[in-house]
Amino acid sequence: MKRLYLLLLTWLLLFPVFGNAAGTVTQKLDKYPNANMRVLTFTWTGDAADGTVPSTATSTAITADIAGWYVYAIETNPGAVAPTADYDVVVNDAEGLDIAGGMLANRSATATEKITPRLDSTYSIFGGVLIDGALTLVISNQSVVSATGTVKLILSR
Repeated sequence: MKRLYLLLLTWLLLFPVFGNAAGTVTQKLDKYPNANMRVLTFTWTGDAADGTVPSTATSTAITADIAGWYVYAIETNPGAVAPTADYDVVVNDAEGLDIAGGMLANRSATATEKITPRLDSTYSIFGGVLIDGALTLVISNQSVVSATGTVKLILSR
């Protein structure tokens, strides 16, 4: 009976290690003062069980550093483990609006792609989007286990 309890206890202690192989997102802000430019990079990895990627808001420090800047371009780059073909990316502002205007749908699983945010619904006006709060990265339709990639926001004033 002691063996059974010991085995059960060992299983319970080890299970969280295997059960927490969740997807991850990290963020890094590079500053280029001479170019009056900043690059916010989200690096993501899909969950080891189902490929999902957690929605992730910018940290308090990064949010403060990018407030008042404009997003002029967004680049997506699939990683060494390619994501699902036509996966989708959304970058929401503090009000929950997609700052890219839907331009990050159906991303390539093999090629780096770059867009300029769409400012209207007719695909005729493109330009910078003012950042006035936290931004949240949302990746959907991605199911490749442990897939990787980056999303770079190019900012200027």
